[in-house]
Amino acid sequence: MKNYVLIALLFLGISSNAQEQTEADIKKSEISTNLLDLVVAGTLNVNYERLFENNQSLFLGVNLFDTYAYYDAGYIEKSTAFTLRAAYLVYFSKEKDHAGFFFYPQLKLRTGEVTVDDGYFFYDGETDNFVEDRFTYDVSGVSAGFGIGHKWMFNNKFTLMLNGDIARNLGNFDTDYLDNIELRFAVNFGYRF
Repeated sequence: MKNYVLIALLFLGISSNAQEQTEADIKKSEISTNLLDLVVAGTLNVNYERLFENNQSLFLGVNLFDTYAYYDAGYIEKSTAFTLRAAYLVYFSKEKDHAGFFFYPQLKLRTGEVTVDDGYFFYDGETDNFVEDRFTYDVSGVSAGFGIGHKWMFNNKFTLMLNGDIARNLGNFDTDYLDNIELRFAVNFGYRF
């Protein structure tokens, strides 16, 4: 009989600890998308943020049909670029949980090409056709940098994050058309769970 009483007390203790957890304690992940990139550059973006203690988090992002910064964003004909991005966010707010002003170092790995319509047409007399001038540039490479931003929480579920970052390309990079420094901005809408 003592064993049954001990098991019942143990079960009650475990269940009371489970009930004491608040909804904020359970939320450890967030997914988001950068709508600014989608509108400006046609880049499809999906991000995952794993929330850690002490207002820190690991941010992982994937960009499909990526561009290099916003070069020729209005003239993009085709993009095969794919980007993986990792950042470590440090939030500075003492009152808010993973919200407020933040800073992050980041690392990006990008592969692919972007083809742009240069907007220049010329007449080729030999073929008796108008030729549209297109330019394809390789945006593959690795870059490292940092960024700053601010995140707001709504109803303890939805987030709005505004941020900007700067990164420098590492290793070999074609600088005939692109700069070594890339600026990027974001308006991320997210859901915390």
